Amino acid sequence: MSELIKLENVGVYFSERKGLFGSRIIKALDSVNLEIRQGEAVAIVGESGAGKTTLGRVILGLQRPTTGRVLFKGTDVYRIKHRYWEFRRSVQWVPQDPYSSLDPSLTIKDQLMSPIRRWFNDAKIEKANQLLNMVGLTPPSEYLNKYPHQLSGGQRQRVSIARALAPDPLLIVADEPATMIDSTLRLMIINVLTRLVRQLNVSVAFITHDMALARLFLLKVGSGRVVVMYRGNIVEDGPIDDVIQHPRSEYTVKLINAAPKIL
Repeated sequence: MSELIKLENVGVYFSERKGLFGSRIIKALDSVNLEIRQGEAVAIVGESGAGKTTLGRVILGLQRPTTGRVLFKGTDVYRIKHRYWEFRRSVQWVPQDPYSSLDPSLTIKDQLMSPIRRWFNDAKIEKANQLLNMVGLTPPSEYLNKYPHQLSGGQRQRVSIARALAPDPLLIVADEPATMIDSTLRLMIINVLTRLVRQLNVSVAFITHDMALARLFLLKVGSGRVVVMYRGNIVEDGPIDDVIQHPRSEYTVKLINAAPKIL
């Protein structure tokens, strides 16, 4: 698999005011090195505040690193110039909240056709139908003319995934995509993301706080690895079963113990 995204010694630092006259530096990411290859599944696991969402934003080009470099196919994202739009099209995002990520004033058809028109000269409704079929919203005719409020949380999240797929991306960053929906629907979202990797060769960076969910995703894909984050650092990076059976970090042990069903 060819290298798609590479982070080299990436740090993201924020200044926080402390009292009337002082401030302190918050290291959201600190000397992070990470590679994501074409068609690879990577689960990024950590508790709230571990830096995993900041990492996702860096990969997406939404957060400029304080230190280090972000490379897309070997070129610095912030010096990419003539290939910038290739990067923007190739790396897409599925946000956590399915209730606020879709425009309530637009139909599902409009929300899908907007990126299709942006990236394809021959934009046709057939493309929107294909996207809905891909994420299991069938028949598409039942959903195209509906508004987001007429859909369940799981259906909205699948529309978000379909919208992310509209430009034919190479990588999707899914930030806690199954957190704000019913537990009975989480498997459905996992299955959709699994199909993207196995059938479309799309890379997926699956961000979650749940080690059990990360393992389920990677086992369904059949390959890939888990990256464990703690206080802005990567403390584990390897095949999921290797990390579970031979964790190097005490923090990883805590995550494993918090999800006993994965053992």
